Amino acid sequence: MDTGMDPRQQSKIDKFMIEELDGSKNEWGWSKSKLGANAILGVSLAVARAGAAASHIPLYEHIANLAGNKSLVLPVPAFNVINGGSHAGNCKYYYYSKKTNKIDKKALPMQEFMILPTGAKSFREAMKIGSEVYHHLKAVIKKRYGIDAINVGDEGGITIALEKIKKTEKT
Repeated sequence: MDTGMDPRQQSKIDKFMIEELDGSKNEWGWSKSKLGANAILGVSLAVARAGAAASHIPLYEHIANLAGNKSLVLPVPAFNVINGGSHAGNCKYYYYSKKTNKIDKKALPMQEFMILPTGAKSFREAMKIGSEVYHHLKAVIKKRYGIDAINVGDEGGITIALEKIKKTEKT
């Protein structure tokens, strides 16, 4: 076994793990049945991180280089901040319907509301912005409607269980 491999040689290491260390094949090709695909993937991801560190570049830039992409676009995290529809579970909402001019009880008429902090200068800053917006939104809802109005939906966003809503409120 070669222990002196350079982590910047991702393809060579991946091929070594699949063909030499595992070596299992079936009618479709390399099956990874001895080591297992999850173990090989975990090591491959660790090698990618080590390769980025050895090259003194961020992981996303290293992966772009491995893929042959010359132009870089900073990845932007997407934050699911409000859940509605089927993602809100059994949570039903009372809301004022302008159409019927009365208060209806239905699931929020949207699946999810997401934010993407595109103006951030780094991924870390984008994560911070997204987290702060989520927690600030939760605090505003708690202050306005009380702690009982806040739940978390299937996708991690806030589901707002309002017991009643005033006709004059615009929501």
